[in-house]
Amino acid sequence: MHRNEHEGTLHGPTRFVLVALTLAGLVTATACGGAEAPAPEPEPAAEEPAAEEPMDASPRVYFISPVEGSTVTSPVHLMFGAENFVIEPVGEGEIHEGAGHHHVGIDTDCLPAGEIIPEAEPWVHFGDASAMIDMQFEAGEHRVCLQIGDGEHRTLEGLSATVTFTVE
Repeated sequence: MHRNEHEGTLHGPTRFVLVALTLAGLVTATACGGAEAPAPEPEPAAEEPAAEEPMDASPRVYFISPVEGSTVTSPVHLMFGAENFVIEPVGEGEIHEGAGHHHVGIDTDCLPAGEIIPEAEPWVHFGDASAMIDMQFEAGEHRVCLQIGDGEHRTLEGLSATVTFTVE
């Protein structure tokens, strides 16, 4: 069977008649109050930038878990976070502005700014820049202090947090 290379397309008078009938139908429908052609969709309005609320760019540390006042089981999963501050490994004791590492004090108060955090109980150092640990706690209420220390383990102003929880 030989196929015409133009098979499936309309040519000549047939195409002209079809186009004319289509246009006539559109004109008649519009003139007689038939279905109106849809109005073009409006261009989307440019979104105005949301008013940004001033953010406090001060560095801070906090407990992700456990949640303040929660009741947990041992081992307790301690996880901490930091904002606007770089958590880095200790290295060779270098001090980098805006950087340090976590320490937790178990059932003790946080230390004043500028003090060296002891490398002994009740303090746990995270010199590898980790931000979590699972620890065994006896049943009862506990208070844990999270404190940032620089490359010399010296506490930094305003970079401490505490959480109190009860172990079942």
